[in-house]
Amino acid sequence: MIKTNYISAACNQLSHAADWGRNNLICYASNHAIVIYDTKVNKFGSILSTLHEHHDRVNAVHWIRPEFPELETEFISASSDGTAIVWKANNQAKGSFTVANTIKINEPVNMCDAVYINSNLPDLLICTSTVSGDFKIWLRIDKHEIQAFCTIDFFSKLPTTARLAMVPRKFKDSAIPLLIVGLEDSTVVLLSTEMNSREIIQGQIGQFVRVQTLEGHEDWVTSIDYIFIDPQNLFIATGSQDNSIRVWKIITCEPEICPNHEIFQYPKQQTFVVCHVKYEIILESILHGHDAWIYEVHWHPPIEINGTYSQPTKLLSCSLDKTAVIWEPNNATGIWSETVRVGEVGGNSLGFFGCKFSPDGKNFLTHGYHGSFHMWKYDEDSQNWKPRTAPTGHCNSVVDLCWDAKGRFLITASTDQTTRIHAPWMQENGEESWFEIGRPQIHGYDMSCLAILTPCMFASGAEEKVVRIFTAPIIFMKFLEQITDDVNDFDVSVMIEGASVPALGLTNKAILDMEPYNVNAHNKKSENYCKDINYKEPPLEENLVESTLWPELQKLYGHGYEIFSMAARHDGKLLATASKSTLPEHAAIILWNTKTWSQEQQLSSHQLTVTQLAFSPDDMYLLSVSRDRRWSLFHYKNLKYELLITSPKQDKLHTRIIWCCAWTQDSKYFATGSRDGKIGFWSTNMNIDLQPTPVTHPIVNQNSVTALAFAPTRVQDKLAYILAIGYETGCIEIGKIQLANNKDALSWVQIAFLNSSQAHHLTLRRLAFRPIHKSQPKNVIQLASCGSDSIVKIHSILLN
Repeated sequence: MIKTNYISAACNQLSHAADWGRNNLICYASNHAIVIYDTKVNKFGSILSTLHEHHDRVNAVHWIRPEFPELETEFISASSDGTAIVWKANNQAKGSFTVANTIKINEPVNMCDAVYINSNLPDLLICTSTVSGDFKIWLRIDKHEIQAFCTIDFFSKLPTTARLAMVPRKFKDSAIPLLIVGLEDSTVVLLSTEMNSREIIQGQIGQFVRVQTLEGHEDWVTSIDYIFIDPQNLFIATGSQDNSIRVWKIITCEPEICPNHEIFQYPKQQTFVVCHVKYEIILESILHGHDAWIYEVHWHPPIEINGTYSQPTKLLSCSLDKTAVIWEPNNATGIWSETVRVGEVGGNSLGFFGCKFSPDGKNFLTHGYHGSFHMWKYDEDSQNWKPRTAPTGHCNSVVDLCWDAKGRFLITASTDQTTRIHAPWMQENGEESWFEIGRPQIHGYDMSCLAILTPCMFASGAEEKVVRIFTAPIIFMKFLEQITDDVNDFDVSVMIEGASVPALGLTNKAILDMEPYNVNAHNKKSENYCKDINYKEPPLEENLVESTLWPELQKLYGHGYEIFSMAARHDGKLLATASKSTLPEHAAIILWNTKTWSQEQQLSSHQLTVTQLAFSPDDMYLLSVSRDRRWSLFHYKNLKYELLITSPKQDKLHTRIIWCCAWTQDSKYFATGSRDGKIGFWSTNMNIDLQPTPVTHPIVNQNSVTALAFAPTRVQDKLAYILAIGYETGCIEIGKIQLANNKDALSWVQIAFLNSSQAHHLTLRRLAFRPIHKSQPKNVIQLASCGSDSIVKIHSILLN
């Protein structure tokens, strides 16, 4: 049995990429997948699952809201792969959803919305828009396949945003569909059809016709939202790139005598008639307060007060000016004004792309340029809004990860130019919930690799020729103390309080000019630096960006091209690094002495880039694999590493690039995986005078093998090794290699297979089993994985 303990995933950098339902679930787009986050799990919330069905970036997600107070069971998503998907909840597990319907449009879809036609039936009215402006209305009747309803022509004007609503009729028990669309000419158009909800579900198809145009904005309308202030009247809020918000009120008037099936327009008046009902439009207010483009507006959801329905008139907005504002009308004057303003000050972010209220309105979230979430909670005691813990994740491909030797934390590196530390946080019920507790490096180059030297020191490589060494600050140790009491290997006397990056710089400079930390001293600068950090809870996004950097200890120069791979000995005395290369002289592996930071050795064997390095658990061997389709094994002898054996150029096993390698925990065997889908299992006890041959027939797969990892324990009387295989498709296969007398491999037995929703949906970049940790049950091992989908996951595997 496999359980996913931790998922770290950022939100796509788009407006309308996240939504918060009355079911307390947040669904948001992350690369090609959709992430389901439950705010009520434990104390701080947790990501429940990832859903992968789209094959390109997901551009929009919306919960399909039933009548209040029913909870959402479906949501819709749109993707650049030319599809829109309606997902339905799976009752087997919370956070589990399956595909209910798929709309194929064959052109990138950038907008979608859906509304129930009738509260008693699963009938849906759906709108979609593509990047070329192809706007369609779709219909789903009684759970059948979705059919095209009509196509709307805006006469060469591209839609920028759209929402669908069903407006109840004042005098009949049916509703009228209302489509609200923002166009590139800065106008907002209202469209409707002469068919009411009862006629639509009976199959009477009608064309949507423009009934009124709302003018006033001076730039693109980026977001539209609406609420019903009572059953027949509604507010519409429109946010624009002209930095303003307009609130429109639509009032249902008395019925008029109108010919059947006709829609009358009043060009000079803000009124329109649909299905014999007259509506009047009033500009309620114009809200100015943001200094940059407004990307999303969201009305406060309806709530229940003393058993009755109530709709607060509160509007949330977010902007590229890095602020989010709550607007309310004054009870006495009716004038709208801002009542709450929160956001970021300084930093290198580019503001907020989306914002949503929680179902009760006591929380709200925003998501920003780097895919990060910011959440605020209303504190009843102080009667103020305070930030709360939110999900975090890399916003670009995660290329490497490494466990602490004691399994206390995990470090990841990404092409989003950051390294991040993930660790378990013990909940009140005794369960582990994982969170990001540090962001030691925020760099100016895309990261490529990392290696832990000691618990308080790691090395990283990026698309530059320099290897950088970092040491842990006091702030990190304080967070680690909340997780475990095993911090004896941290020397507090030489630790620095923290670090900062100077403007236009790449080097993390130590706070207090590298002055050693004195536990008994009280330095004002030190106290001010971390005064806002609450060590009793996982750090906030603001703390991670500003206060958890690690000071840089050393730079290592020696490679002629960008650093590509590295590995550290388990005793931390040597660091092996390799760079990109097209010539043998640049493909050399450099061994660094971690005490003097000088070059200890240069190991030459490969002709092209070394793709992965791995020291054996006993540090007696160093294994390297390369783009030249060969692997090399170096043996530690006479206080240095010497080339023991290398596979021939015309290797009969691997005919393509060897991407990955891994060692068994007893250092007797190693495995290599290549682009041709073959996995070789080799023994260190081989005749160096003969051509190396694997100890068994290779494991052959149809997909490229990009990551390998052996578990730190064996099963079945120590005669089987557990191996995890990562594929280019993002899937993970876990199995065991059965041995007889530790010499001949007899069979490969699959234990589990994780598909693209359970594992990753793009190339899997690295796998690593967690070292045996005291908090783990004896029959459970944990596997960390990362991929080009920017997601990091930790899986628990139950061994029978």
